[in-house]
Amino acid sequence: MKNETPNKDSDLLTSCQDLATAEEALGNAAGFAQNKSQFILADIAGLLAKREALEVGKGQLSVYRDVIREVAGTGRLFMGFTRDVLKPRLGGQFSEPWKLVGFEESLALPDNPAQIQIALKTIQKYFEANPTYEVAALNITAVHAEALFAQLCAARGAGYNQEMVVGTLIEARDAASEKLRRRYRGFISEASQLFGPLDQRWKAFGLNLPGAQQTPDVVEGVIVTLIGPNAAAAKWPTTARADHYRVWRRVLNVDAEYIAIGSPVDLDFTIENLPSNATVDIALSAVNNGGEGPLSEPVRIVTH
Repeated sequence: MKNETPNKDSDLLTSCQDLATAEEALGNAAGFAQNKSQFILADIAGLLAKREALEVGKGQLSVYRDVIREVAGTGRLFMGFTRDVLKPRLGGQFSEPWKLVGFEESLALPDNPAQIQIALKTIQKYFEANPTYEVAALNITAVHAEALFAQLCAARGAGYNQEMVVGTLIEARDAASEKLRRRYRGFISEASQLFGPLDQRWKAFGLNLPGAQQTPDVVEGVIVTLIGPNAAAAKWPTTARADHYRVWRRVLNVDAEYIAIGSPVDLDFTIENLPSNATVDIALSAVNNGGEGPLSEPVRIVTH
């Protein structure tokens, strides 16, 4: 059964930790040279460090984005006050003169920080050209517009810089992840030179035996029929990759778990010595040298 390289980093880290733990426990008896425990652990530590650095970077980016939203919100409020102050001069409906104050197509306030930033600079220029329209008591001035513009520029610039930092951290994380994947594949390759395809030592590392079959499918189509007060006959169709089967029984309100009662090679089995006046679930699993498949859907019978 093939040992696939885990796709998720979390699964990869767990699998590689299992490799390192087992290799260290077996020591020289395992025979590894290129993929010893200390090398695996170093690559694990590298990935963990890069993952942690990325999370810190993402957290900082979230902070910067909060700042952008806050500063943009302040700028938006300023735009609203400016609009209200200028309505007596420019009219209560949108017209071409309003474009000189940073409004496009309507008097609605923008939500996008980039649009707010542009509007603040436009308002600054408008009040510099028309200083008599400023209302210093309300801080509706070119100077305040310029200050808000500068704050938003700085906030957005810091956000962009942090986005680049996060992008670099993602690349570093991905590189560390790929390095650990290469380590995992290298371990499998070296193990293949040291162990036979059915050597049980593969299991010590949490790995599949390469020479073993893929575990069988779930058994489907199970039929169970009472053939006496305390006996039943079970039958089922062939299951892919099954070498033999295991029959399981669970008596409701008696057995906490299923109990194995037989391992037939054929496609039928007689179940005897069932308790009287009991509700019993019968299930099957298919088995080969690669392991055991999942339990089938149980069939419920009631004895007399």
